[in-house]
Amino acid sequence: MSPMNISERMLKCKIVAPKKHLSTVINVLYDLGLYHLTPHIKGNYELDIGLPLAEAEVLSGMIVKMRSILAKFPEEKAGRKVDITPHSMKQLQAKVDSFYTDLLGAEENLTAKKKQEEELHTYLIALAILKKLGVDISALQKSPHLAYFFGVIIKTEGLESALQKASDDCSVAKNSKYVLLVGKKSEEEKLRAVLHDFGFTPFHFTFSFQDFTAEVKTKKHELQNIKEEIQALERKMISLRSELPFIVTLTAQIEEEIRKQELPLNFAVTKSAFVAEGWVPAQERDRIQKGLDEATKERIHIVFTEPSHHEEPPVKLSHSKLVTPFEFLLKLYDLPKYHEIDPTSILFFTFPLFFGLMLGDVGYGVVLFGLFYILSRKFNGEGKKLIQTLMFAALVSILFGLVFGEFFGFESVSKSVGESLCSSIGFCLEKVVHESHGITEVIYEFPRLLNRAHSSTNVFGYEVLTILVIGAIIGFFHLNLGYLMGFFNELHHHGFKHAFLAKISWIIIQLGVILAVLPMAGMAGGLTWVGLAVAIIGIICLGIGEGVQGIVELPAIFSNILSYMRLGAVGLASVGLAVVVNEELAMPFIRKGGIFIFIGIFIMVVGHGINLLLGVLGPFLHGVRLLERCFLAEFFQPLFVV
Repeated sequence: MSPMNISERMLKCKIVAPKKHLSTVINVLYDLGLYHLTPHIKGNYELDIGLPLAEAEVLSGMIVKMRSILAKFPEEKAGRKVDITPHSMKQLQAKVDSFYTDLLGAEENLTAKKKQEEELHTYLIALAILKKLGVDISALQKSPHLAYFFGVIIKTEGLESALQKASDDCSVAKNSKYVLLVGKKSEEEKLRAVLHDFGFTPFHFTFSFQDFTAEVKTKKHELQNIKEEIQALERKMISLRSELPFIVTLTAQIEEEIRKQELPLNFAVTKSAFVAEGWVPAQERDRIQKGLDEATKERIHIVFTEPSHHEEPPVKLSHSKLVTPFEFLLKLYDLPKYHEIDPTSILFFTFPLFFGLMLGDVGYGVVLFGLFYILSRKFNGEGKKLIQTLMFAALVSILFGLVFGEFFGFESVSKSVGESLCSSIGFCLEKVVHESHGITEVIYEFPRLLNRAHSSTNVFGYEVLTILVIGAIIGFFHLNLGYLMGFFNELHHHGFKHAFLAKISWIIIQLGVILAVLPMAGMAGGLTWVGLAVAIIGIICLGIGEGVQGIVELPAIFSNILSYMRLGAVGLASVGLAVVVNEELAMPFIRKGGIFIFIGIFIMVVGHGINLLLGVLGPFLHGVRLLERCFLAEFFQPLFVV
């Protein structure tokens, strides 16, 4: 029961049937996957809400046990799908209960046995030390006048001198790790304090044996038995783990079953019947009718109606494989309503255009595409969509890199490299005589359509970088596309008059300003007053359509258009950093030759790595910012500001 395709016409579907068919209807609707349920609110039609189906409580108990099992093994993968039927449910429940009991029991026993193994191992070490020292530990335990301390010690340097200061009558035997101290019972606390300062940890054993050899033999036999028990438990754990894929799969299916069992909470009910309301695609009407009629033997009443003007049917974005990844960008902002235009296809063209125009380097684009391709194979869901979006953007960056003639910031090669390329592989570049700071040199430039770092355009008598002018032009068309799409959305919701006054008025204002400033560029003389009149008419329409808020936001239209100049500015910053890395930092080392070549290459790798990182973050954030503030904001109301 999922939201439907935005491109499909939706029908409101009301289902009325006897309660005995409740489970059947739910199963049919789930199998069809075409019904988007509208939850019933208690009080509507004076009908109460339904109760979960009978098996909901049993399933909830199963899911608690299975989730506690999987919490111990979070990396386990799913297995084959389990066939869940009313007949098999009791068997599945018994299997889950048995598995849960066996797993927890084996885990607890294994933990306990390993603890016993550790204690026995430590006890045998203590016995070996006592035998080596020749100490009758049983006699010490029974003595009313002597106190003894036997255990592990962290540091031994200075121990004996410290003990002599604390007691004038004690004996100590020690090595690098263990210590046995015997002293007077009356001085026990003093001796304990000294040992504590040296990091002493006592053995907590009661020694009650008569023969060292017999005791060691007995304990070694116990230790061997425990090891065998541990091995048996570990084999059992391995066997139980082989069943975990079944538990993973069953958990997902039971969670789905629980959702089905709890669906009646969204239905309206009477003593003998239930009512469900939701939405279905119009083209699937007959299929739903037929499926429910067959399952209930036509003991069901279904009513299909067209949505009213004020109702908002559910939507689901549905696009081609190329466009689908760009749903990620739209979800950063908001989803269009049922009657609104879906702008995802526009984002498919505009975001890569913005990103590619800002990055615009063949080398960077190739590296990013390869990196994003590798990452796309490791991610799923929304993360994969984001990476695929950036893959498209990287391809467009390569195209703009060819337009700008830039390869890792290089726009040309030296004379020797250019001649070598032409003679060896037939790749002949344009020969140019370059003069800088009074020094003339011959270089070979990469082919380009536009030099974005130096090409300029005359705007009202001022020389402005062409790439900045291109950004402003793109902004003009992109922003007005948003106004036009907003017009069609408003047309459906509020009619032609409001749509015209609220959206087309912005376009009229821009048209008036353009007519007014054309004479300043030496074109269309005498239209200044006409342009001003058109702009004033647009402002009046805007005031009527959007009120004071529209008038207050009027200056924003021009700042929004100019903000698209960042498409060029961000790219110029990237070019500048690449040139610094190449010409000012790396090339002086490379020209020296020898070991300095490796230093220069290292500088280039690090420098271009940093520039590449900035080249991803900058274009992505600025691209989303332009989409949000200057395009989608005119399409529908914003949820947040990037």
